[in-house]
Amino acid sequence: MTRTVRILPLEEWPAADQHMWRRATQTGGLFDDIGPLAHLAGDTLGMIRTGYAKWLTWLADVLPGAISELPDRRLTIVRYLEFIEANAHLSPKSQHLYASSTLRVLAACYPTVDWGSFRKIEFHLKQEADDYVSHRKDGRILSGQFVLAKSLELEAAAETIASPLKKALQQRNGTLLAFLSLIPLRRRTLTSLQLGESILFEDGDIHIVTNPELTKTKTYWNTVVPEVLVPSLQRYVSETRPWLMARGGAEHDRLWVTKDGMPLTGTATGTLIRNLTQDLFGVVISPHLFRDIAATTLAHISPEAVGHIRPLLGHNGHLTAEKYYNHATALEVGRTHASLIDSLKKDT
Repeated sequence: MTRTVRILPLEEWPAADQHMWRRATQTGGLFDDIGPLAHLAGDTLGMIRTGYAKWLTWLADVLPGAISELPDRRLTIVRYLEFIEANAHLSPKSQHLYASSTLRVLAACYPTVDWGSFRKIEFHLKQEADDYVSHRKDGRILSGQFVLAKSLELEAAAETIASPLKKALQQRNGTLLAFLSLIPLRRRTLTSLQLGESILFEDGDIHIVTNPELTKTKTYWNTVVPEVLVPSLQRYVSETRPWLMARGGAEHDRLWVTKDGMPLTGTATGTLIRNLTQDLFGVVISPHLFRDIAATTLAHISPEAVGHIRPLLGHNGHLTAEKYYNHATALEVGRTHASLIDSLKKDT
């Protein structure tokens, strides 16, 4: 079976599929037609679109005649199984992502079609994906207390550096790593933080507030910067960041900046954090792995601490009521996460 090595961009989809996708993701006001997928966050829609594009790309490569068929008529059990088989070289999670995304789009846009047989196949793939144990993260899920301690040590050691630029960059780097160890935001959210909008200084506290468009749950999420991080973050905001911005003549309100004071992009942030963690810990840790570190640390502390994982990571959980629990407890969870790590520090 031919392996798909490319993904059709939206503008190269068949006209019927482009129209279907736009209708499915259409947003609007109270009296407008809202698409069945419009409620999903941008990142989630991106993954679903990629999965469906994989399906179209495979069809174009293997069964080009099927492209002219209507979207709901193209998907047969035989073709679905062949598409899954074509992705057998991928991990079970990727296989499930592409198969489930294809089915999700079509089922949402053609709700009157009986998709029962396809759902059984998709459910089987999901079980295989859930049971799959990946070793990709082995050795990279470090202790949260260790990551925080080393990051703060890096930040404090910046004071001994003679070069103003190297001093500023090390102070920023240590603060950034410590920030992620306590507030493990997704990379896009991290690089979108803005002073005065998502970073607020009130009554001695520093509040982090993220807008719905930056969260997978499309709800507001907020927390208070733990006390252990406040001195480093205040030093960065009041001294380091202004110095770097003045150096490059930059003017903006983004929190994290480059050596020339320009906003750090998502790609640059990912590269920076991977390089820093390789140097500091001897292993490469991506921004997203800080979320695993935080969750694993809480899970190891005590059964009670497990309950803090969802609000800390901004997840809703399975019940609608939990979104209210998240909103009510997120402010305290930031403090609790830091205090739990600090208590472990004192016991060692």
